[in-house]
Amino acid sequence: MAPAPAPPSSGILATAPCRRFLLLLLLSLRADSAAAAMDPAEREALLRVMEAVSSDRDWREAAGADPCSSPWPGLECKPAAPGGGAAGRMHVARLDFGVSPNPTCKDTATFPLGAFALPELRALFLVECFKNPDAITAFTLPPAANLSASRLQQLSVRSNPSLSGTLPSQLASIRSLQVLTVSQNALIRGHVPEGLGGLTGLVHLDLSYNSLTGPIPSRLGELRGLVGLDLSYNSLSGPIPSQLGDLAQLQKLDLSSNNLTGGVPATVTRLKALTFLALSNNGLRGRLPAGLSGLRDLQYLIMENNPMGVPLPSELGNIARLQELRLANSGYSGSIPETFGLLSSLTTLSLENNNLTGQIPAGLSRLKRMYHLNLSKNGLDGVVPFDGAFLRQLGRNLDLSGNPGLCVADRAVVPDVGVGVCSDAAASCKTSAAAETSVRRVIGGEVARGRWPAGLLRPAAVALCCCLLL
Repeated sequence: MAPAPAPPSSGILATAPCRRFLLLLLLSLRADSAAAAMDPAEREALLRVMEAVSSDRDWREAAGADPCSSPWPGLECKPAAPGGGAAGRMHVARLDFGVSPNPTCKDTATFPLGAFALPELRALFLVECFKNPDAITAFTLPPAANLSASRLQQLSVRSNPSLSGTLPSQLASIRSLQVLTVSQNALIRGHVPEGLGGLTGLVHLDLSYNSLTGPIPSRLGELRGLVGLDLSYNSLSGPIPSQLGDLAQLQKLDLSSNNLTGGVPATVTRLKALTFLALSNNGLRGRLPAGLSGLRDLQYLIMENNPMGVPLPSELGNIARLQELRLANSGYSGSIPETFGLLSSLTTLSLENNNLTGQIPAGLSRLKRMYHLNLSKNGLDGVVPFDGAFLRQLGRNLDLSGNPGLCVADRAVVPDVGVGVCSDAAASCKTSAAAETSVRRVIGGEVARGRWPAGLLRPAAVALCCCLLL
């Protein structure tokens, strides 16, 4: 019997064209894998950064040939941007150091200059990284020429008590920066570099809580896209530059706790997007610029502890969205404007330790969102014009102490607001403004005719009566 013929090949895997296809696919996958691996020079730069900063001694061994293949906390990798490198290759895009779960910093950490050699790095965070008082670290950057090609968009150097030096002028060479935060580094001193005004892509600039000195550079007014500017808690001096009024997109301006002098520039009224304005704890004086009521979006006006020495401007009562108004300890005089009763969004009003006189506007009790009111240490007088509901609304957040002429009509309504209780006669004497005005007119007319009206007490007797009643 003739041998049975071999069975025909079954399935597409046995065909020659398919074998060639599989071979090509395998070669393609190997090529893609090779393309995706991190560039050896970039890997080495990353490892040098880790060795300069990280407290993990085994990171180099754990990283393997491709740290981006299984990223650790604090490391973020992304493919190269178009035109930024080999297609499909992963690059270091973000590094976070200092706060768990990110890599913590060793006691002898140095500022990682090598990070600026990472070609696709977009964000670098060094938070609570340099803390060893026995190992002061210098804040240094590579030469400006080496930074011109950087793609860094966000640099945050924050809460590093052992980081010292001045703000490097080379920061102005990182033209791609959008967010620059150098904050809470007490040993960072010197002037704010003028060149920062050339970083036209900046959206947020925070240099707060350092030891910076000198004037605020007028060139910061060139940062037309800036949304937030915080230079608070430094030792900056001189006037507030009028050029800051050119920051049309600005929403937050915090210059508090410096040594600034002069007045508030009129150009501030051009900041129509402003929601937060803080100028407390400076040496500012004089009248606030006319036109503040045009800042329709302003919600926080914080200007405590400045020697302003002028009457409270009634115009502030026309800033409809105002939520906090803090003007304590600033030498304001005159009465509290009736317009303050129009601030329907107000939650906090602090006017303590000024030279205010007259009566408290009854309109304040219509502010249903108010939860903190401090009018202490002034020269206010009269009966407190707040009803029980408003007093209960404020509770312990109401302070009227230090106003000897104030009294409350009913102690049962509010336990303690820092003033005494009026007697019925005293309340009548204090609150009947219309009757008082009428009497004054009568007395004025009679005295002008050279006689005192019958049936009325002499002025000395009236004063004595009111004093005894109080």
